[in-house]
Order: sequence, then C-alpha cells, then structure tokens
Amino acid sequence: MKSVTIIGCGVIGAMLAYELSKGKNNEGINDELRVTVLEANARPAMVSTSSALGVLMAASSSRARGVLVKLRLASLSKYDHLIAELTDQTQYDILYNRKGILNLYRSPDAESKSRSLSEIRARQGFALQWLDREEVSADFPLWKTDGGLLSPCDRAVHPTQLVKALVTAATQNGVKFLWNTSVNNLEEISSDRIVVTSGLGANALLAPFLQNHPKYAGQDLMQPVGGQALLLYIPNLNLQNVVHIENEDGSDLNIVPLGGDRYWLGATLEFEPKQIPCEANVSLLLDQAIAWCPTFANAEVLETWAGDRPRPLANQSPILGFVPDHPHLLVATGHYRNGVLMAPITAQITKDLLLTGTSDLPWRPFTL
Repeated sequence: MKSVTIIGCGVIGAMLAYELSKGKNNEGINDELRVTVLEANARPAMVSTSSALGVLMAASSSRARGVLVKLRLASLSKYDHLIAELTDQTQYDILYNRKGILNLYRSPDAESKSRSLSEIRARQGFALQWLDREEVSADFPLWKTDGGLLSPCDRAVHPTQLVKALVTAATQNGVKFLWNTSVNNLEEISSDRIVVTSGLGANALLAPFLQNHPKYAGQDLMQPVGGQALLLYIPNLNLQNVVHIENEDGSDLNIVPLGGDRYWLGATLEFEPKQIPCEANVSLLLDQAIAWCPTFANAEVLETWAGDRPRPLANQSPILGFVPDHPHLLVATGHYRNGVLMAPITAQITKDLLLTGTSDLPWRPFTL
C-alpha cells in the first residue's frame, strides 16, 4: 500500500489524516505512504462537526458496559495527550475543558443509578462522585436540582479548533488536503485505499457498492438527525465545569463554558431537519435551561446554529470497517452524537485496518 485517500474532512477525516501522518519510523508506516484528504467544502469541519459542542462524556455516560462503552472510554483516555501533542506542534490555543462534567438530575432513582455506575467506573479506572442536594448547592448555588454526579475525568473540546489543529499538524507531516473537491464516484479515485468519513455524504458514495447487499440495498446507510445550539452571553453565571442536564422526560441539555461569560447551550433533542434553525427552538432550549438555573433568564443570544448528525439506519453507531467485497474501500462514519468523542479511537482502528487488515480494538460489531 502506497496511497490512502480520505473522503471528508470533519473531525473523523482530520483525525485519521493526522494519525496516519505521524510516527512513521516507530509505528510502522511506510515512509512513502501518501495521504490525501478530499473535502467538498472550502474549509474543514463545515457540516456535522461545526454543529457539535465537543462534549466528551464517556465516564459519566449512563451506559455502564459493552463494546461501545469500551471504545468511548478508550477514546476519552487519548484526549489529554492528544491536545498536548497538537498544542506543542502547532502552537495553537485549543479550547479544552479539563474541569469535568457535572450531571444534574431530578429523577428519584438518580442517586442509586449514579452510585451503581460509580462502582463500575471505579473498576474501569474512572472516578465519579455523587453530590446530594446540599453539596450541589454549596458548590453550584445557582442550580436547582435534587443531586448531581461529578465526573472529573470527562472533558470538552472546541470541535473546529481541534480540527484546525489536526489539519495543520497533518499538513506539516506531509498530508495533502484538497478543498472544494467534490467526489461523486469512488471508482474514479486512483488510490490503493479509500476511506469514506463524509457523514451523510457517504449515502450516495456507497450506494453503488451496496446495491446487492440484502440489508442495505435500496436504502440509505444513515439518516439526518437535526440538532440546534445557541451561543449565549450570561454575566454572573460563573461556570467552569461543563453541565449536563437530564430532564424528567429523558431529554437532556449541555452547557459548555467558553470563557468571557460566553456559553454554548445545546440539546440532544431531535428536531426535524427542515425546521432548523428555528426561532421556537431557541425559546425551548432557554426555557429548559431556566428551569434548572434561573440565571439563564438574563442570557443574551449571540448566535444560533443547527446541523444534521449522521445516524445509521440498519447498523450500530458508528459504522467502521471494510465495504463488503471491496477490501480497498473502508468506512469510518455514522457516529451520530459521538463523533468528536470517538474520533481518536476511530482513527486508531482505521489505521490498524489500513496497515494490517485488522485491529485488536473491538471494531467488528460496527461493520457493514
């Protein structure tokens, strides 16, 4: 193998390009390996990555065990070193929150579930701390909650700043990036290996290769799931931790501090794609936040934006591995709400597959 072409330069494509570009001597990459990234837009991270909030919630995620949990935790564990490595090489100031995530609840069984999760995470090497109402009030007096789970190991990163650093570092290491370069037919690309990371754009690209597949023939691999977020200015909130809120109906909110009294507010609510961005959603998000922290009533909305997240239809999320009967063609997409979180481990798995045809990491449950 001499050449790899990556389709798409969101966080997954950029992370893979960077991973392939480094460590040629001690990681077994051929010195003559040529990595090229093709991106349809004028710059990287303009689609689903640009609408992400970069919340790296793995340790405090409610799912306790399983292959996906293992991958999320492994990916989270790579981030501190990754950010230090990128900062050292590029000298970029990447907004990276190490204060952890405070998860707030009002359900009557939240404490028992959180304590059970804490015991499991402790065995996995991640510390969680349950805070009762009085403890939350002491440290976070503006928030109205029955209790919370503090996860000092979880993180948040600015997605587009991260991708900018990845592209710069990969370029310095010899990767070639081509902007405004649309791909309509993968068969027209001359490359030893092709990796499709292009999110919803992968539907049309992969359809010709799956037309005879019993599970995927005649349907898209992924569907768009709409999300909307706000950039707010809130004086006197004085929040340093990321806050994750679980509403009584099961929906949730993320509040990400950016510095200078600015915050991102977003939700995992699934808005209809044709309805976003929508002014009604701004009120909905703010009203939910106010119910937990009245200080949000003073928020000034500086910006609102929306984006579609790629959710697999007939496959687990994400989709990783080789396209059936096409060993030169790989897929690394469909991460839904976990693209930024899972980018490092996805890049490692895909790199392993490119170099050796397999990986010691558990990737097979996510194949096509």
